[in-house]
Amino acid sequence: MTLRIRSSSLLWATLLALGVAALVLRLWVPGHRALPWITAALLTLLALRIIAMVQDWRLGGIPGTRMLLPALILVEGLGLVFTRTSHLALRLRLGTALVLEVLILVLAVRAWRSARSRAGAWPEDRIAAAFEAFVPLRVARLMALELVMLGSAFRFLFGGYREAPPTGFSHHREAALRAILPAIPLMIPGDFLLVHFLFKGLAPWLRWTLHGSTVYAVLWLVGFYATLKARPHQLRDGLLHLHVGLMKSATFPASHILSTSPLPEFDNDWARHAHMKGVQKLVAKGNTILELRLSEPVRVMGMLGPGRPTDRIAVSVDDPAAFIAALGRPCA
Repeated sequence: MTLRIRSSSLLWATLLALGVAALVLRLWVPGHRALPWITAALLTLLALRIIAMVQDWRLGGIPGTRMLLPALILVEGLGLVFTRTSHLALRLRLGTALVLEVLILVLAVRAWRSARSRAGAWPEDRIAAAFEAFVPLRVARLMALELVMLGSAFRFLFGGYREAPPTGFSHHREAALRAILPAIPLMIPGDFLLVHFLFKGLAPWLRWTLHGSTVYAVLWLVGFYATLKARPHQLRDGLLHLHVGLMKSATFPASHILSTSPLPEFDNDWARHAHMKGVQKLVAKGNTILELRLSEPVRVMGMLGPGRPTDRIAVSVDDPAAFIAALGRPCA
């Protein structure tokens, strides 16, 4: 199983490298002799991957819908190669692509409706459950998190978070991000002026790509702060729910906490690094940080899935005294 996972990762890494190489050559040297060979290698590897996915599907390892997107990309790629020489190939390509696109759309709507019925799930969990029908779990989760992060940013900017945040132990009021958030939008006009003067000879589409990346970064920071505010740490029914916006989360019985203590003062960065080795950080910078020592290891959920088991967690809070008192655990 491990060998299959590594082979799949290597194949996708090779496909990505070839795709980047083809894009660079097509942009800078459109008529380069290596382009046809790179395109052929890409399509061959993609076809091999689809064959492997068919085998996994027959063994019940993946849903059949997982093959639709690679198949659509393969059809489109073959169409680019053969449509110059054959009108029949063009019609076949368009027909096949249309059928695949309609099928993906129909199945996506069905997957989304099914995921929406999941009770108690976070929005990113429901979206990821829908996407998982078409892409691997980690990719689906990353896509869902990005969508929710951007959606949270727009909701925050248009006043969607004016109501009081949920009850719990906040860690957004003392966060460093809150102090710099009002100044972050000023980056956008500065970026436009800087790119205009420093990269006058750059292709327009590349300049707009740079501008778009700056706007995206600003929206991402706004969305992170919005989710940081909307998801405080909570203690419910004996379970401690820890969050750092959408970035990380962990849930475990509060009875597993052996002790809580503020991080000690460190003489240098090396000492800090040695102390924090193996500690999972659910921290918003600028807050007081407490270290929780657990009787049993837990897994912290990150953007791409659960991390390694750990029995030490660093968590930031605005009011550490109230947090420690609510846990009812000794302060080491």
